[in-house]
Amino acid sequence: MILEQTEIKYKGKVVFERLVMSTKFKRVPKVFSEDEACFLFLTKGAFHLRTPTNLLTFTEGDAMLAKCGNYFIENISINEKAVNEVISVVGTFFYPTIVKDFFQTDLSLKGFSLQNDASKINIEPLMKSFVDSLNFMLDNPTLADDNLIVNKLKELLILLSKSEKATSINEFVHSLFVPHEYNFKEIIQQSLYANLALSELAYLCGLSLATFKRKFSENYSQSPAKYFLLKKLEQAEALTQIKSKSISEIAYESGFETISNFDKAFKKQFGKSPSEYRLSQKDNYLSR
Repeated sequence: MILEQTEIKYKGKVVFERLVMSTKFKRVPKVFSEDEACFLFLTKGAFHLRTPTNLLTFTEGDAMLAKCGNYFIENISINEKAVNEVISVVGTFFYPTIVKDFFQTDLSLKGFSLQNDASKINIEPLMKSFVDSLNFMLDNPTLADDNLIVNKLKELLILLSKSEKATSINEFVHSLFVPHEYNFKEIIQQSLYANLALSELAYLCGLSLATFKRKFSENYSQSPAKYFLLKKLEQAEALTQIKSKSISEIAYESGFETISNFDKAFKKQFGKSPSEYRLSQKDNYLSR
């Protein structure tokens, strides 16, 4: 999946990276895997970022700021026509153990708080210059000594704090490493039609699979599989009433991976295929 990768490390950790990857994937966990926060600039292609409660779309020229947390990167063409065969990003990673000394920052400091777990960042005009300088450094990694790396990390943190209108750089840095708080049921309701595996849902909830299943049963009094299927079918039944929607659109918007799976599940629940059900509802209306 990864076609090209250039890294610059500081104290043994990747702090700057340029990554080119193919779009031959469906859904993968975020490329940053520790307790770090991340700034990404998309130089080519497009992708979805799925957070526990949101789905963001990034296209060429967009920039992203993400706090520490569990996210998925999704191929934007999972259920849409592919436009690009590759995704190219330039990224910066912030680790609390590294940046805490930059501004004499106390990471227990409270005050400013980022409103979202991940968001789009306006890169004009100063941020664009930073991205250009970062690309130059990745093209010439031998120039990246410790002093230059530290100064570039500081520069980006200051730019981001201005972009996010933080009251101070210390409070902004602190906010990067405070995990966003989620409500379990909110994550479930936002994921009803996302066609996520149970292991993926557990990951978004920050739970083991066993703990996720137990907590789900405690909250909904039935298994996740039964609950999600019922909700998908309820959604599908409602969408059959919209004449402009095709059966394939209804299947996709209800979270079914294939039309055949959708047709089989719908017929088992309602005794008719989606097309037959739609016609029967029309006939019932005309006979009134």
